[in-house]
Amino acid sequence: MTINMKEVYPNYCTKEDCYNTAQYEFTDYKDGKTITLGYTCKDHLIENQKMFKENNKSKKEREKDDIR
Repeated sequence: MTINMKEVYPNYCTKEDCYNTAQYEFTDYKDGKTITLGYTCKDHLIENQKMFKENNKSKKEREKDDIR
């Protein structure tokens, strides 16, 4: 059996001026790879979730929203 070890660093909330340690990580799957979008503390979970969803909309989805 092989055991691998990797040094980890604490992540902090993505919300501007928030220096809390993150409890959640936002990821997406693009081009066959998992990418990290950012992190959030529990206090900014909903706010950051909305921000990451908006930032990751395709151009087509954004244009559709602009029409409404």
